[in-house]
Amino acid sequence: MDQMAAQVIGFAGDHPQWIAVLVFVLAFFEFIPFVWVALVGVAALVGPQNVSHLLAVVAAATIGGALGDISLYLIGQKNSGHLGRIWPFRKHPSLIEKSEAFCARWGLGAVVIGRFSGPVRAGVPVVAGALRMPAVTFSAGSVAGALIAAVVFLVPAAVGAGTLFEMLGLS
Repeated sequence: MDQMAAQVIGFAGDHPQWIAVLVFVLAFFEFIPFVWVALVGVAALVGPQNVSHLLAVVAAATIGGALGDISLYLIGQKNSGHLGRIWPFRKHPSLIEKSEAFCARWGLGAVVIGRFSGPVRAGVPVVAGALRMPAVTFSAGSVAGALIAAVVFLVPAAVGAGTLFEMLGLS
């Protein structure tokens, strides 16, 4: 999987005009483990000098991530009676219980926080759909979580930690 991430990053390096599109697609599929490596690697190619490109990358990651979550939410709604038959639950049945408990405990916050929690990352949107969380509520949480994740992970990758600290006056 690291090789696939390296290939995507290499493609982005050779074709910088496609970076925002690649970020959108990667963010849509961010529930797949290797994708985060590729997503951060592609964002790192933007660099701190191109603010408009960085904003496009953050927007692409936000929209792609939210649409990916909404797709999983809809899969959960459609398959609510038999989640154990679909990925990732088929291979990891305990993920259903973990995701249900996470959603029950945190509600809307589970949608935002779940994006940052590896064990339930793919499960929360599906379970939220199966539990019939209101679509508007889920969508709002998904967009907020995707935006926060894009800023937290991609901006530092793009501008570099040193540059970010300088911009914030922390160096």
